[in-house]
Amino acid sequence: MSIYENNQEFELLLKTSDGDEILKNIDTVLVKFGPKRNGIVTSWLNGGYSEDLSAIFNHQLSQENIDKYGDGGILDFLEDLSSEFYENLDLRNDKLSGLITSANMEHYSIACESFRDIEVVAITTAGARVNAVSAGDVASYYEINANYEYDFEDDDGDIDDACDGGQNPNKPGTINTILLINTKLDESSLLLAEMIAVEAKAVALRELMVSSNYSNEVATGTGTDGIAIFSNMESENFTDNVSKHAKIGELIAKAVIDSVKDALAKLQWLTPSYQLDALVRLDRFKYNLDDFYSNYLKIDDEEEKKEFIISLLKVSKNPALVGNVSLIIHLLDQYRVGLLSKKTVLNVSRSILDNQFDRDEWQSMKLLLEYVIKTQLG
Repeated sequence: MSIYENNQEFELLLKTSDGDEILKNIDTVLVKFGPKRNGIVTSWLNGGYSEDLSAIFNHQLSQENIDKYGDGGILDFLEDLSSEFYENLDLRNDKLSGLITSANMEHYSIACESFRDIEVVAITTAGARVNAVSAGDVASYYEINANYEYDFEDDDGDIDDACDGGQNPNKPGTINTILLINTKLDESSLLLAEMIAVEAKAVALRELMVSSNYSNEVATGTGTDGIAIFSNMESENFTDNVSKHAKIGELIAKAVIDSVKDALAKLQWLTPSYQLDALVRLDRFKYNLDDFYSNYLKIDDEEEKKEFIISLLKVSKNPALVGNVSLIIHLLDQYRVGLLSKKTVLNVSRSILDNQFDRDEWQSMKLLLEYVIKTQLG
């Protein structure tokens, strides 16, 4: 059976001012270039810098293909897939590059930003529930020469307990963005544009307070993100200075931020209203509930545990409570990176708990916060 099982006709979503066609079928969003474009792509298939691609795609992997190709055969999969694009869309497979994801293509997002002669279009699919990570988190595996180790020793000879125990490195949960710029950029300017786009993705996750699944940090991306950035080599206009001070930098950042946030909202309901929840905010501290009940609250009765959880859920979305919980979380974050001392954090947190958590219905949250503070400060 063909790997391109659905093999449905592509529909036209949008034609850009440059003449690019943004197409979609059930499992793929594809950009068929109008003008000659140069770009940078993070892909196994014709990745890196190029000036001769005719299209770029973002494809949703089926579970069957994840199982089939997940152990290092991604390039084989992309080559097989691109050959079928060639047959269906009259595109040469050696002129294609593509990103892969497990995100549903129905939840794509397109954001356009323009100012005078500059236009930027960002096309994003995003998932961040199970694979969100902060740059600098402890690694899940060690790879050299395409060989993967999961339970590896660090330089001190210790097994790193943050490794996730033999799981496939291509875990589901990916933020993929295709960025189209209507002016001409040289290779170094494309790299600067990519840098701004990656920073903007981190801004989007910070604004939503998305938790890393591997640490207590706010995520800056996922472990499998991809990006493709293209400029118009046939444009009469070129952009020489791509920076966050320049208007093009602002447009790139805004388009990426908007498309990432919109895609996360569509696929996983990661929105400001969903994040307005004290339990969601505390989730990134990964506290041990069994220890909390047994050793801190001294509760063994299952009915008592159930009642305690219900009391937490009843108040967790109260905006005032979320605000106070956020203050304590911010203090803990500052302690973790060395901006505040343990004594300062303890004293200020105690002041907040004593003065702001005097409502009877907030006592369960107060107890949970005291436990989180204890476990984080030692």
